[in-house]
Amino acid sequence: MILFNTTYCIDKPCADAFIGYLRDVYIPAAEELGFYSPLITEMRGPGEPNALTGAETRTFALQLRVPSEDVFNKFQTSVLPGLYSTLGKQFGSSVALFESALDVIHDPSKK
Repeated sequence: MILFNTTYCIDKPCADAFIGYLRDVYIPAAEELGFYSPLITEMRGPGEPNALTGAETRTFALQLRVPSEDVFNKFQTSVLPGLYSTLGKQFGSSVALFESALDVIHDPSKK
């Protein structure tokens, strides 16, 4: 199993719309390919100002479990570019992100 984590820094005025985008667009597109157990979290504490916009920010992470390398590769090549394009058009310089794909070594929920 792979854990796909993306961390986003978003301008505070855009945060509610951004969470809606993750919940209503991004997660369903990932689940359609077999991703599961989505989790949206927010970093505790004050955000840093956005260097481009000057706005106060909030930091979120989206984690999704991926059943296989094949599913992950298909998502990266056929779905993710469109999701990031839409994200860029909707939020522009109000959002920054980084992603990581992690191999799960131990998951106590899987016995």
